[in-house]
Amino acid sequence: MNNASTQSEQLFLKYRERVFGFFVDFLSNKEIARDLTQDVFVKILQREKALDDIDDKDGYIYQMCRNRAFDYLKKAAYRKEYWAYILSYQKESEPAVDPAADLNMNREHYRQMLEGYLSKLPHQQRLIFHLSKREGLSHKKIAAQLNISPHTVRNHLAQAMKNIRSEISPSDLEMMSLLAALYWVV
Repeated sequence: MNNASTQSEQLFLKYRERVFGFFVDFLSNKEIARDLTQDVFVKILQREKALDDIDDKDGYIYQMCRNRAFDYLKKAAYRKEYWAYILSYQKESEPAVDPAADLNMNREHYRQMLEGYLSKLPHQQRLIFHLSKREGLSHKKIAAQLNISPHTVRNHLAQAMKNIRSEISPSDLEMMSLLAALYWVV
């Protein structure tokens, strides 16, 4: 067995539960989480030569998971809007809906909802959420800036996400996750 395969296997054994848990927490669907977990590890296998050059494997794998989850949500939102457009087009008695305009209205509605949820967070959670999601800072950089440990940053961020998710209805969760991806990246 060569070194890259051994390293890939070790990464799989070390991270499979965390990666799966990330997707379950993020998407609330175990079947999709299994598929996306498999996708992440297939990409790791495809890039196994580059693994030696990566110092922060935790961050690398987390970013892969985050990107894959957002890609999935963007595609899911597109499919949802596409089918809504097709269904509205088939109803001859109703005018056709412009999916782009509808998506923009929904995006604004969900953005306002997200802002409301964020305003309910305790100050420290809201600040850490903003620094992590909007500013894109790592846990280490946030910890240094706020003079707290990276573990505390991780806990505050996890609690913020838990608090936000507890406010969101299951029917809005997928769209809110997509909005969070688009809103905080933009």
